[in-house]
Amino acid sequence: MSGDWGDDGADLLTFADRALAAPGWRLTFPPPLEAAFERDTGRDRCRQLASSLLLGVLLYDSFILDDVILNFSHAREMAWVQLGIVTPLGLLFAAYIWREPPKFRREIAAALVTLVAAASVAYFTHIVPAPVRLPVMFGLIVIIAFANTVLHLRFGYALAGSLGTLAIFIAAMRAPPMLGWPIATYTTMLVGAAIVLTLVANHRLERQLRRSYLFGLRERLLGIGLSETNRQLERLSYHDPLTGLPNRRMLAARLAELWNEQTDAAMAPAPIGVLVIDIDFFKMYNDHYGHPAGDACLRAVATLLRQHMRAGIDLITRYGGEEFLAVLPGLDLDACARIAERIRTAVAAARLPHQGRDQDGVVTVSIGVAAMSPKIAVNPSDVITRADAALYRAKQAGRNAVRAAPAISAEG
Repeated sequence: MSGDWGDDGADLLTFADRALAAPGWRLTFPPPLEAAFERDTGRDRCRQLASSLLLGVLLYDSFILDDVILNFSHAREMAWVQLGIVTPLGLLFAAYIWREPPKFRREIAAALVTLVAAASVAYFTHIVPAPVRLPVMFGLIVIIAFANTVLHLRFGYALAGSLGTLAIFIAAMRAPPMLGWPIATYTTMLVGAAIVLTLVANHRLERQLRRSYLFGLRERLLGIGLSETNRQLERLSYHDPLTGLPNRRMLAARLAELWNEQTDAAMAPAPIGVLVIDIDFFKMYNDHYGHPAGDACLRAVATLLRQHMRAGIDLITRYGGEEFLAVLPGLDLDACARIAERIRTAVAAARLPHQGRDQDGVVTVSIGVAAMSPKIAVNPSDVITRADAALYRAKQAGRNAVRAAPAISAEG
């Protein structure tokens, strides 16, 4: 059963709600919902039809034994019709339906088998002895019941098949030797009653099938919607809504993961680099341009920072306010400092206007750099503290600068 609805899930849910509220006699869905119904149930429907046809052929052929027991003079001819025409046709159409043809061809093929079987029974009524003609004719009632309940043709096809069978019955009744009108009337009423009752049962079965599908579809769509909502909420909880960058929660999780990996490593743990990046004079920027422009500036800087991260390895996060923090696994202090200098240069080269400051009139950043091995640091916050202290020195140096924390050896 399919569960991949793409962008159509909300529309299907609306259609399903409307279909559940529709009058009880309606058995059709709007085209998109009908397509989903066929997509989800078509395979099982083909299997059910094909297996039911095989059962029907088996039961149909079992009446050959009755023909022999009753010593019909035309038993051989009847067996030839059963085994030479109806049975091969039933097996052929069952195999065809098993291959999952479109709905129209599938239902028509199944209905044709029942009509051919009904025609064979009508033919038999003209070649059997007169005393058993009527009982043989009642075989049409069995075929009607089989088509409408066991085979369970879709209601429209069941109605058409029943009317076709009724026409075959009437033609058989009118062909000589004709039955007396009381018997003919009584027999016609029995066949008509069988048609009405089995069509009512067919309609109820199909309505129940479709409503069950609708309830299941609603449950799946609501479940998909809930799962997607949960995924979005989880994503929002780990990302900054303004810049789209991961937030401090994601930072803590990633640092803890890296720390544990390096601590558990069999070889000497690799260093973990951290850059703390601060937009210079950002309060002045907000005061001069306004907060909407400040938000745009943050997004622009975030985009520049992303471009200098190794995809799938490094992590750039919004650390708070105008500060960003990058985690660079496996890089020593010198490598981290070189990346920091490239970032500083790229931001200045972007020439984002900043008329609220005195020097140069463009947005710049100051960056503090640190790199430590988990073998040296007690916890991830140690390396962040050292990078933050280096950032403070970069600001003291006049901003638009990079400063690295002193390296610490394993010996201390």
